[in-house]
Amino acid sequence: MKIFLFLAPLIFSHAAMAQLPKSDWKLAPVSSLQKLTARQNGVLEPFKTTPVQLRAARGEWESFQFVVTAGQKPIEKLEITPNGLASIVSDFIPAQNLQIYRENYVYVAQPSGNRELTPKWWPDALIPLSLASKSIEAGKSAVFWASLKIPADAVSGDYYGEIDFKADGAPRRLALTLTVEKAKLPPPKIRGTVALYYDALRDWYLKNGQTFSDAQWTIQKKRYYDFLLDYGLNAYDLPVAWNSSEAESYLQNPRVLSVRTPPLDSPDFSLALEKLGATKTLGKAFYYWIDEPQTPADFARVRETTAKLRPLGIKHLVTAHPNLALKDAVDIWCPNLGDFFGIGHLDFKVLAAERKLGRETWFYTMVEPKYPYPTWLLDDDAASMRAFGPLMARNGLSGFVYSMAHGWGPKPLENLQSFAGTNGDGTLIYPAEIVGGVGPMPSIRLMLLRDAMEDAELKRTVGTWLAVSLDGFTETLSKDTASHVPTNSSTSITRQGAPETKVSWRLDARRQNLIVNFRAPKPQSGDYVAVELAPFDIEKRPEKWRFVATRKGNLAIEKRTREGQFRFETEAFHAAVQAAADVYSVTMTIPLSVLEGATRFRFDALRRTSVNGAKITLYAHSRTGDPYAMPVIEIQAK
Repeated sequence: MKIFLFLAPLIFSHAAMAQLPKSDWKLAPVSSLQKLTARQNGVLEPFKTTPVQLRAARGEWESFQFVVTAGQKPIEKLEITPNGLASIVSDFIPAQNLQIYRENYVYVAQPSGNRELTPKWWPDALIPLSLASKSIEAGKSAVFWASLKIPADAVSGDYYGEIDFKADGAPRRLALTLTVEKAKLPPPKIRGTVALYYDALRDWYLKNGQTFSDAQWTIQKKRYYDFLLDYGLNAYDLPVAWNSSEAESYLQNPRVLSVRTPPLDSPDFSLALEKLGATKTLGKAFYYWIDEPQTPADFARVRETTAKLRPLGIKHLVTAHPNLALKDAVDIWCPNLGDFFGIGHLDFKVLAAERKLGRETWFYTMVEPKYPYPTWLLDDDAASMRAFGPLMARNGLSGFVYSMAHGWGPKPLENLQSFAGTNGDGTLIYPAEIVGGVGPMPSIRLMLLRDAMEDAELKRTVGTWLAVSLDGFTETLSKDTASHVPTNSSTSITRQGAPETKVSWRLDARRQNLIVNFRAPKPQSGDYVAVELAPFDIEKRPEKWRFVATRKGNLAIEKRTREGQFRFETEAFHAAVQAAADVYSVTMTIPLSVLEGATRFRFDALRRTSVNGAKITLYAHSRTGDPYAMPVIEIQAK
């Protein structure tokens, strides 16, 4: 019977095909690892079509896309009907397991500075098919996202299915195949944690004309919290009061892996502690109220707070890389992938050593790093988001903190500009009310993040990747190897789409200073050039010096260590800056005394500039300023 039901649409469709209206509209399948961009809304840039041939573990989600392009006439009514999948022995995955969305495009006028530096249209928000427009303008395309949930009890083997389409009555059919592996997605372990600020969320709705009673708002909070759980993410805070019976249900939910406690000085802290103890879920709790400590006062506060929390069994999460100032004072290390050492230099050996001491190691990223490393940002490749799976699995990262899920402006479907000239940072979901729905809608990045987490979980238990091709991102997760450069040489700072900058360097006659010359064409407002120095034995002495000269002639010296960033003044550093409309030239004299007499040191030169409004940093040697990848200069004895 199941086979008959599966084949019946095929028999009917072929028999009736000649009687249906003809049309020149087109249908094309596309991998979920390819974001389709557009220079003009609805007119896509060239893309690669890929048959829908999925492979997944039992219990896993797997996604694909398809493009519908109208012909000479507009499509007034597009109908999409999934029919489920069946095996040749009648095992069946119902149509309800396939979720279909229409992708919303937003124009990025000022790129974030990733792989693409040209303003264009990018997809992100996913509008459920029931709420999405059914029309497509003549000659233009609409892109759709489909996510298939493989039942946890699915029989392994090959499945076949199709999706039926009608555009104003003219039919098409998209075939899909699925190989269900014997492997089963294990219970989640990755503690993906996202900021969901309920008061700020309610305020956004209020500013956009929707009010809630307290009872209605509690229901809405649950919608958002539960929605994130469906994607393997935990909001910082429970959506219900700590003294409620519902708090017990959430804490005992096996999908809830991380819960932030209230601040120590809050009346709710004792309530939370009591509830966590009663439900035996203290292991899910973490304390996170001191963000990015960088000063001695910050470090002292961390140590004092940890001393209060540990007797209570509460782990203290700190957004910092392991360092001497916080030695033995942190229970969950959460370093920024974009700190000045860069993703290539998160010190995975140090993090592994902390895990042996019983600490957890998470990560976070905000704004930085950018290309060529993976990001959360809207205007970045799909494979970039998926690359977080290998990053976590290979390096023992068991959780992460994401800044905010709902950082919307007034019109989130039209503008997703975010922090520091980037796009989409602080946004993973969208309010469905703006298209006539209720509660949150997903984004492409949310879908890809769930995929990345599933990849990591499967790698942890199965030992292999099932269906990941990261299109060049995998190698960016490994550390570059430092080379050697002569004491007197030159090179170019280049990147496609950016102006080429010439840089040369030499030692002065006394070999006490490094003389570096830049010649930078097409200067932009806010441009600067810089030289970075680091000790050769950076494993023992983790620090980096940056000497900066702006286009306006302002100079700065920064010393960066694991404990923070510090400014210095010295007359030994000076620079001659000559700026004109089409070029500016800088000659720096950099004192090697900061290296305390070292005859071998790491060196790089960089230019900070803008391309189409995107702020980018270009290095002469290392890709992102990772001091481990900076080439070495060796001063030979006279």
